[in-house]
Amino acid sequence: MKLPAVFTRLEHIYLTICFWDQRQVLAACSLFQNAPNLKRLNMRSRFPGPWYQDQASIQELTVQLQMDHLVTASMEGFAGLDYEVDFVAKLLSWAPALEELEIEWEGETDCSRVLAKLLALPRVSPRAKVIVTF
Repeated sequence: MKLPAVFTRLEHIYLTICFWDQRQVLAACSLFQNAPNLKRLNMRSRFPGPWYQDQASIQELTVQLQMDHLVTASMEGFAGLDYEVDFVAKLLSWAPALEELEIEWEGETDCSRVLAKLLALPRVSPRAKVIVTF
């Protein structure tokens, strides 16, 4: 999916994304690709409902983005689910200027296991800090 316009003035956006839904992730990626001056990205993770049927995982997502201007990002509603961790991994690989990614933990899963995963993720930006708040 490709958006019909480039949003050169878009510097800050807040999105609610269903990270388990590859269509929504791809739509967000298309938006990121068409917002070359995006500096601040705030996201809220939505949980799947009982009607949800699994789609391809984010790890299989082959979209390669370059978010050169992204400096700060945040994710609210983080539950520590694999698809959320996978998206964080992609984001850290797309943003060479990223300085801070703040994650607001709302999960009920084993926090220590997920935190270890998050902190071990490779980053394209040497300055990128991952901050988890509870």
